[in-house]
Amino acid sequence: MTSHWSGRLARALALLFLGWGIASCGTKEPGPKQEVLPRLDVLHKGAWLLGVDARQRFLLFRPQTGAGTYAKVLPEGGDVRICDPADTSILAEDGGSVLLWSAPSEERTRTAWLWRPGPFACIPFTTSSQGDIVHDRALSYVAFTESDASAGTTSLRVMDAAACTAKDCPSRTLLQVPGSTLLLQAGGTTVLATDATQAWLIDVPSGAVVPLGTVAGPCTLSSDGTRYSLFSAAGHLQVFDTATRSLQWERSWAEDVSREGWEVESALMTDAKVLVLNVYEPPPPDRIPLVHATLACDATSCQVLAGGQGGCWWGLGRTDLVSCSHLLRCGPYGCEYQFTYFDASMRLLSNTTTTDVRRPQPAFSEDLAHRVSLYQDDSADTLTWVGPAGVHTLKATGAVDMRFITFLPGAERLVFAQTLTRSDGVRETRLAAWDGVSLTDLLPLPGAPVQGAHPRAAPTALYSTIESADPSSLDIIRIQL
Repeated sequence: MTSHWSGRLARALALLFLGWGIASCGTKEPGPKQEVLPRLDVLHKGAWLLGVDARQRFLLFRPQTGAGTYAKVLPEGGDVRICDPADTSILAEDGGSVLLWSAPSEERTRTAWLWRPGPFACIPFTTSSQGDIVHDRALSYVAFTESDASAGTTSLRVMDAAACTAKDCPSRTLLQVPGSTLLLQAGGTTVLATDATQAWLIDVPSGAVVPLGTVAGPCTLSSDGTRYSLFSAAGHLQVFDTATRSLQWERSWAEDVSREGWEVESALMTDAKVLVLNVYEPPPPDRIPLVHATLACDATSCQVLAGGQGGCWWGLGRTDLVSCSHLLRCGPYGCEYQFTYFDASMRLLSNTTTTDVRRPQPAFSEDLAHRVSLYQDDSADTLTWVGPAGVHTLKATGAVDMRFITFLPGAERLVFAQTLTRSDGVRETRLAAWDGVSLTDLLPLPGAPVQGAHPRAAPTALYSTIESADPSSLDIIRIQL
């Protein structure tokens, strides 16, 4: 009997492994004369989508039962449990590996895993990560911090993916500092580490750690790792070349904008190497800061950013898009908020005033040349498309759900969900497409979206999580377009 079950198990694993190989070949595109009709498939019931491979070979999901984290072979393959419940998944740009980590425990520690697509389990490389977890786009390494409460220290550790196997996944300790706070930023294979007063520059491949000394404000590293910024003891903003550590430019930002005595709360460096500083005027003792501003600095000057007001950060997780928000005013009927968006050179892309603080971000095309915003009033929801061809507006026939709105990859075409009331009084969620001129009704959705759309190309498809017929349950869907 044991031999019989062992043989069945071996055959099952062989078939599953074959499924991964077949899925990696991709899906055949329809011929030039084939009509492509939108199609919706429910890929899994009672689960939350964590991520989809860019080449659509697999997706990752977490069942609502909390039974773990699973990978599903695409287009129609089986499921395999790969690790305990994960809170976040990061896919390498080539889809060759995945970084996952759990939600914080009661001790505020997390487990992190590396997974390589196939029928095998994730490889845990830390069970006590605290704070930041950073990496490059290829996931060639993962840098993280671990604290030792008894010793009163925090260590920066690095897992090298090439050396990580199921039998042994070692980590290198590259830096150890007193205290429990060590912040990390990654740019390529460079990591910038900072605590309350000190900064260090780490070259991950060699393990070289360069102390940058005492700093007087938030440090930043560009997303490609070629530049970093510091604040000198005099409070001057300094930008350095990472490879040579030579000073590229320096500015007295406070003098540029007449903000002497103000403090820098946070800073980021865009892909165009513009420094965005969120600053505030120090309040009286035991008071919170009430006066904020945002500056955009380059080698020539620092300027106050209209619409910033100290609330700017990355938009949609992109380093070429900056999102700012702040409270305008409050009255007896509510408050007004302003949302502004800028490209990497800090050129204004979108400026919207709304009474809903939860209003989602606009949709942007991959190259940021096109953007669509939602405006709501008592009569209808209006979508406004701004692009090189001008401005186009569309009064939607239903209530637009901005959680599910996206540009299709490589196309000047927007898809979005809207809730309609049919002639029989039944409310229905439907998917529509708009190219700035023509509106096309595509298909009904089984339920309301609870997650943003994950667009994929070749073939064009959307993946997401929606409510099922049972409001307490979720479904993972794929829409082929």
